[in-house]
Amino acid sequence: MLPQLFQPFNRLGRERSAEEGTGIGLAMSKRLVERMDGLIGVESTLGSGSKFWFELNAAAEPHMDLDPPRSANVEVPVRHGAPVRSTLLYVEDNPANLKLVEQILTRSPDIALLTARNGHKGVELARTHQPDVILMDINLPGISGLETLKILRQDSATAHIPVVAVSANALLGDIEKALRAGFFRYLTKPIKVPEFMETLEVALEFAALERGR
Repeated sequence: MLPQLFQPFNRLGRERSAEEGTGIGLAMSKRLVERMDGLIGVESTLGSGSKFWFELNAAAEPHMDLDPPRSANVEVPVRHGAPVRSTLLYVEDNPANLKLVEQILTRSPDIALLTARNGHKGVELARTHQPDVILMDINLPGISGLETLKILRQDSATAHIPVVAVSANALLGDIEKALRAGFFRYLTKPIKVPEFMETLEVALEFAALERGR
């Protein structure tokens, strides 16, 4: 029956069993791999088991274009007519995301970046350095971004700092839950540079107003 295995909607007799499924998973996998000029196959031994495999051509690491479209008109944050130095704390355990934000901010020399790999360290840095804005991943090791936000909000030393969620969770329910919990804004990954810079500017303006009260 192996030649029929990658046929769509062919469940190889399972359609008469109580086990759920549509029989399209392997067909979709085959189509996806072949669209990338790859190969997919299976080796099976009766009574022993099966091994599924696929091969893809190696590719060079994609070039990261950090320049926003010209129409976005993204500029270095400026308040009251002159650049001022601000501090941004990014709590994130993924090195690639940390590196991306670091690269984005090289275009804004007035913003200093602090980083933390978990919520506990993030709270510690927030209390010590009093950043203007905090970026917070939701799915952090140890305590989640939501739990970390709760700790920050309960501490009078950090309760005023706007915290922006940056997460791969893009479902509307996840976003609404985070905003109800007290996040200032919610950005979804992968980060879009113009949206990121616009949100950061709004958060910095809010932080400036809070400091002036």
